[in-house]
Amino acid sequence: MAMTEPIIGMKPEFILGHEGAGEIVQLGSDVSEADFQVGERIGIHIVPGCDASSCLQCNRGLHRLCRAENSGNYGLGYDGTFAEYIGIQTRAAIKLPAGVDVVTAAVSGDAVLTAYQAVKYTAAVQPHQTIAIFGLGGLGLNALQIAQHLGVKRILVVDRRQESIDEAIKLGIPAEDAFCTSDPDVKKIEQVVAEQGILVDTTIDFAGAEATILSTQLTVRPAGQMVIVGLLAKQAPLMPMAVVMKAITIKGSYSGTIESFHECLELMAKGVVKPTIETGSIEDLPKVLKDLDEGKIKSRMVLLPDWKRYTAPGRLFETSSL
Repeated sequence: MAMTEPIIGMKPEFILGHEGAGEIVQLGSDVSEADFQVGERIGIHIVPGCDASSCLQCNRGLHRLCRAENSGNYGLGYDGTFAEYIGIQTRAAIKLPAGVDVVTAAVSGDAVLTAYQAVKYTAAVQPHQTIAIFGLGGLGLNALQIAQHLGVKRILVVDRRQESIDEAIKLGIPAEDAFCTSDPDVKKIEQVVAEQGILVDTTIDFAGAEATILSTQLTVRPAGQMVIVGLLAKQAPLMPMAVVMKAITIKGSYSGTIESFHECLELMAKGVVKPTIETGSIEDLPKVLKDLDEGKIKSRMVLLPDWKRYTAPGRLFETSSL
């Protein structure tokens, strides 16, 4: 939905959709069959970078921050996955391991990868720590499972939707560590943290709303860190007194590395991370976008083309994720 907002500044002359997976139906003339073959199942790394030897970002392993014209950015400048077929660069094609189907893989390139990068590498969580996850949509619930896998001692969760809180509790979060912000009978996390002397080492914000960014500044301990992933707020309140006097470190986390993508897929193949997925038809995209904007989509919606309508053999990308 962020791509529909003017704050992103994207041009309208391209196809949206930044997550997808499927099967290869055709190889370019410069692609070796030793590397890829027709029929192989692959996912898309949406920001593979230009990979040029002269690129400052790609040379540092920061392909996802590359701003070259040929950097990829599928659905963010290059034609994306809200279509029956898509052409991608070989460096963006990630082979799927056994045990990961294309529907599940369709959400791996963002909803799992972004969460994984934020938790394991940007936040660099440790087993002895206490963390707080704000926003339990598709990314937040995946981040919760990743943090649990990494052995984080205590995880607090915050969301405005009671059904999301219930999902977190099903995943093992104690009810006293789950905060529904829309329930007037539930104390705010910052109040409970202050009253009980809980030291929250890291907050990871998958909403990026004004309210959550404000709350994280009040929740995190002195010399703690705030990691911001969500993009809801056009502008957000920064409290210099809190940030400076508590010596808070603020980090942004965007997408993930190709190496992290492979690690995510292996965790999914082992059943460590199980994304919550709904499926629908790509023909219903306008309605699904409206439902997403109104908060009716529970986590991630994978849209499937009706291949009976097309005479072209095989399929390139049969799934696109929201």
